Amino acid sequence: MKNLFRYSWILAFVICSAVLWCPVSLRAQQTTRRSPGQKSQPPVTKARFDLGNSALRIPLEIDNNLILLRVNVNGSRPLEFIFDTGASISVINSKRAAELGLKSQGQFDGNATGGRIQGATIEGVEFRVQGAKVSNLTVASFPFPTPPGFDFDGVIGCDFIKQFVVEVDYLKRIMNLYNPRTYRYVGRGESVPLILIGQKTPLVYAKILLAGRVSVKAKLEVDTGGDNAVLVNSPFAKRHKLVEAMQNTTQDTRNGAGGNQHVITGRANAVKLGSFTLKNVPVQLSLDTEGAGASEENDGLIGGEIFRRFKVILDYSRKRMILEPNKSFNDPYNLEDRGE
Repeated sequence: MKNLFRYSWILAFVICSAVLWCPVSLRAQQTTRRSPGQKSQPPVTKARFDLGNSALRIPLEIDNNLILLRVNVNGSRPLEFIFDTGASISVINSKRAAELGLKSQGQFDGNATGGRIQGATIEGVEFRVQGAKVSNLTVASFPFPTPPGFDFDGVIGCDFIKQFVVEVDYLKRIMNLYNPRTYRYVGRGESVPLILIGQKTPLVYAKILLAGRVSVKAKLEVDTGGDNAVLVNSPFAKRHKLVEAMQNTTQDTRNGAGGNQHVITGRANAVKLGSFTLKNVPVQLSLDTEGAGASEENDGLIGGEIFRRFKVILDYSRKRMILEPNKSFNDPYNLEDRGE
């Protein structure tokens, strides 16, 4: 087995020999501790459109399968945020928060790659994107190192996403936001049921097919903040003896926010998501004993290397994700070009 070493930081890890970065999201096991004398409940989060019941053609940057968009925070200049369905809370770089005069009101504990992490919470935050805004958000804050060639200021998580029906068109690089109460889907895509843990991070069922093995059904987190295809958590991998079943694998070490993460990377014959069959898919198997990669709340995650092959519509209000395959659907998964 070949050993490869990758370098990472608080939310990200290098994914190839060039300096490219992709975030590993905060997970749902986050708790908040308030200082004495503080009110017990934050203000109710509110979403508004500038006009009507939608915000259309919000420009996106797609960088190595990651979705980035411009966000004004409490009236700030436009900042660069990653759109991350795997983040149970939105996040802002603590340096940027200080520049904007945002004051922490509490602390949070979160489960991240390699173990637990801690940071501050900030209440009463407004995120504005082109044509819409969400106010009275509670966001997390901690320092972001500055990765060469990939600067960003924060992460848009569940608290923002769940306010809308969100349509992401990877090919056109645009996002549309709709009012869940008035939204009606009229396309030809397939609706895939979502499981929402605590109304936060969304999960879907998928089948993983390995050579010479019966397919296994996995409950995977929908993670647009991960550039990879599929990662399987260690309890699920151990239970189904997936490490033994993988052939022609490599072993990678990542230094995540909570410590080192170890994964084995190989290929599945196919991954089935709804009625869609994606062939020869790279699958990473976590070897971790703690942190997000050792979680039993879900079986792993499915990331942007899968979702870029679709127009993706996220409708948390109806617990569904609608997938419309695009012309990238049959693109190969080239591990060599990606350094995997």
